[in-house]
Amino acid sequence: MGPMMDCVFLLLIFFIVIAVTKKSVKELAIQLPPPTAAVSQVKPKDKDLVIRVTANGETWVANQKVGKQGMLDAIRDAQARSAETKVRFELDKRAQVQHLMPIWDHLVHYGLTNWGMRTTMQE
Repeated sequence: MGPMMDCVFLLLIFFIVIAVTKKSVKELAIQLPPPTAAVSQVKPKDKDLVIRVTANGETWVANQKVGKQGMLDAIRDAQARSAETKVRFELDKRAQVQHLMPIWDHLVHYGLTNWGMRTTMQE
């Protein structure tokens, strides 16, 4: 037990000496700009399907408010034009996923898998 206590005291003394003699690290005073979200300046092409979902679950296609059947018709029309049609979602940050899942399911069902998303905080 005696040699073990010697080792413990030596380690204790070692760490105390290291802590006392440690040089303080100087920090550089750097002022970073506040983080901001990147805003996409890319405009959708005419053949792209643009779907907007608001915070309360309203869906809009081509600046027209649509219901479930209107959304399904728009997806069918986009798929009929081309299977390579790009779908662009413009989502309110507060939009709930329960409003998006049926749309995503229909897109996958009709083979439209090229999606892009952009979130905004709409008033």
